[in-house]
Amino acid sequence: MIARIPVQARIVVTSVIVVLVGWQLAGQSGLVDTKFTSTPTAIAQAGWELALSGELWSNAQITLLEFVAGFVLAVVVGVPLGMLMGWRLRLRQTLEPALVALYVTPSLALLPLIVLALGIGPAAKIAMVFIEAAITIAVNAMAGIRETDPRLVRAARSFCANDFAVFRKVLFPSAMPTIMAGLRLGAGRGVIAVIVAELYGGTQGIGLQISSYGQSFVIAPLLFLTLLVAVFGYCVTTLLRVTERRFSSWKGA
Repeated sequence: MIARIPVQARIVVTSVIVVLVGWQLAGQSGLVDTKFTSTPTAIAQAGWELALSGELWSNAQITLLEFVAGFVLAVVVGVPLGMLMGWRLRLRQTLEPALVALYVTPSLALLPLIVLALGIGPAAKIAMVFIEAAITIAVNAMAGIRETDPRLVRAARSFCANDFAVFRKVLFPSAMPTIMAGLRLGAGRGVIAVIVAELYGGTQGIGLQISSYGQSFVIAPLLFLTLLVAVFGYCVTTLLRVTERRFSSWKGA
């Protein structure tokens, strides 16, 4: 049974177990101060108590809905916009400076402006996820179109393909691996954005819980929620990475 598990998965599971066991032993032996680091068993107990109280599920639902709504909007807008920017020079020259400026601007710098415009409700968090993810997705979609082999485009033109046929049969399939990579990176930035928005301007959500426990210096539930966000982000990016490989398989090694 164990032999059927991929080597990479075994390495990941083994490394996680080694870290957790070492962490637990270090806490129990007094090598580290559990006031600041807690222990895996205490963190698991805190997570169980949060789940039983209903506090975890209600806040996790809010955060998940905000992330999904913002990310779906980012995909719907970012992919077509990026592909059009890669295809049309004038559009790229017009929009690329603004996209690059937003891409390098920290989320915390944008948050006060978004809160002033949309308030502190879910709309502001959705907007944060949308901005962070859509820019990354658009930049990668643009790069995917621009990196298409021009010989393929010339070959299509030689068979009298019009613009739509070139886009549908050459540019879009060629750009798909890069677009999928952009979705993966955008999802990571979206997870960060929704937590940051809830940390500094939220009334509900996992980010607000992290902020509350951090201010109260209650370490076990704080670390549980932080690890929960990390695991969620890892699962989302892993799922998108698997999808990305499917679209990239035609390229070969």
